[in-house]
Amino acid sequence: MVAYLYLAGLWIFFGLTHSLLAADWWKRWVERRSGTYFPYYRLIYSFIALLLLAAIVIYELQLPATWLWRVPLVLQIAGNILALAGLTIMGICIRRYFFYLSGIDVLFPQQQSNMGLATRGLNRYVRHPLYFGTLLALWSFFLLFPVLHYLITCSMITLYTWIGALWEEKKLHREFGAEYKAYQKRVPMLIPYKFRL
Repeated sequence: MVAYLYLAGLWIFFGLTHSLLAADWWKRWVERRSGTYFPYYRLIYSFIALLLLAAIVIYELQLPATWLWRVPLVLQIAGNILALAGLTIMGICIRRYFFYLSGIDVLFPQQQSNMGLATRGLNRYVRHPLYFGTLLALWSFFLLFPVLHYLITCSMITLYTWIGALWEEKKLHREFGAEYKAYQKRVPMLIPYKFRL
């Protein structure tokens, strides 16, 4: 039981750290003190997040697997199909935004681009397609591997993603104003329940 509480605590620590490092007030504070090195901030931020994530995953993989149920064939088929869909969506988003999201663009100035409001492609169906793809893949893997520690991980990541999406919505509204407000009315935030061709 203590190991599961520790796992939940690690995810809370990850979420708080990730949120702090992404906060505008924190980035302004770092920018004032780092000067010309600030363009490297996103790259360092991504590296720290990757290290924390790797540490949590390594810890989780050492926990004993407490299976919650046996996985029938229909769930195996559904889980694989949905996981493939989620991973495909994640792949499309990462490919499109990799340089910007990771901060690697600072090392390749010719690849840098001014990111405007994205409303095409997957963004026509959901405002945060990377989050949607991640959650779809995450819970699909839970269908395939319904173990207790993975349920804790799925729940914690889902909660953090939802809070993070709400936070990001505020930032996008400040950045794009009325344009983003109109986009919010047309397109759902995390679950693409409105379908357009």
